[in-house]
Amino acid sequence: MPGRTESSLSIGIIGSGLGGLSAAIALRRAGHRVTLYERYDFGGEVGASLSVASNGSRFLEEWAVDIPAARPVVLRNLIRHEYVSGAVQGTYPLGDYRERFGTDYNNFHRIDLHNHLKGVALSQSGEGRPAELKTWHRACKLDPESGKITFENGAEAVHDAVVCADGIRSVMREQLGVVPEVAPSTSCCYRCIIYADKLRELGLEEFLDNDAIEFWGGDHDKTKIVLSACSDKNVVSCYCFYPAEKNDLKEDGWNISTTGENLAATFPGLDPRLITLFLNAEDIKMWRLYNHDPYPYWSKGRCTLLGDAAHPMMPDQSQGACMAIEDAGALGILFSEKYADLSVEERLRLYEAERKPRATKLQAASKRARENLNERIGWSSKDTKPGMLTIEEVCGYDMHAHIAELVRVSREAAA
Repeated sequence: MPGRTESSLSIGIIGSGLGGLSAAIALRRAGHRVTLYERYDFGGEVGASLSVASNGSRFLEEWAVDIPAARPVVLRNLIRHEYVSGAVQGTYPLGDYRERFGTDYNNFHRIDLHNHLKGVALSQSGEGRPAELKTWHRACKLDPESGKITFENGAEAVHDAVVCADGIRSVMREQLGVVPEVAPSTSCCYRCIIYADKLRELGLEEFLDNDAIEFWGGDHDKTKIVLSACSDKNVVSCYCFYPAEKNDLKEDGWNISTTGENLAATFPGLDPRLITLFLNAEDIKMWRLYNHDPYPYWSKGRCTLLGDAAHPMMPDQSQGACMAIEDAGALGILFSEKYADLSVEERLRLYEAERKPRATKLQAASKRARENLNERIGWSSKDTKPGMLTIEEVCGYDMHAHIAELVRVSREAAA
């Protein structure tokens, strides 16, 4: 069976977003020499809140990431509100969440988590050799068989394995021969944040203290508001989904600025508390949502895709970040000493076999939940129908056991 003689591999990671940094930490912890390549200076992430359920938080704990240092709010409930009055229609309590799934349900500010993961990946302290970050290295060409990366600045690098974590608009994807089939969704989204002092001034401090993801709308309709506190309850963020035909947004990207007045006008008849919040919000952005068909494969030769480069999905299951963290977790397990007899190519084949079916199922469930909140994990567990995703299968997933079984089957087949 093909193997390797050196325990520490040279691994290149293209992209230093949440997925790339998670992979750097996982592979560093597994004993490898990791180099991150960022196309710009390290400007960090943009955006609002980012929920990381147990299936993602579990790996942060395994990697000895100091989760409280990233200032999450630990979620205790999912709350549904009546769209017009704001009255509570239903609550899904998460009170025994840690006992059921092993970790807390953490809600981060995206920038807090991104900056913290960067520190962990590059730190001199902690297990493994610190990852190296090379900025202003925009990858333009990749040879999957040799692991050679060519950059626009003229630099070249060769690695034993290359992880392409360059996001939803991945350039490296097509270097592996993967051509996305993309169609505009029927939905667009605003995101905004509002700070705690302003909420208290407006008499809306309850949104700081509910320890919840809160929903308005979402019943067989494209209109849905999702609100949650993050950053040690210093920030409340909102994601506000609406039918694309309301403003015919055609500009691409997820960082298009707009005003509170435009945001409020998009949701006539909404709970007046939210209208007040919108009119006083900051960092109001809008973006067009797109559906990506599942890709035929992720890995080729010594190279593979990770995160949004591999499986872009609607945000309606709050699982995009968790799927990227799971991807990183799978790489960390497969590139550990436990599976040192496997070649790089074998590990990447098993990585795809482990990750692709699960991520594809999350993609499909997220697309369904875009127009039907009852499809969202949590709510779906109350009235589960065949094929619906449940909180148990998402949050209780044992990746270590699944990988061990995949490797066992693979070894038996090769024997």
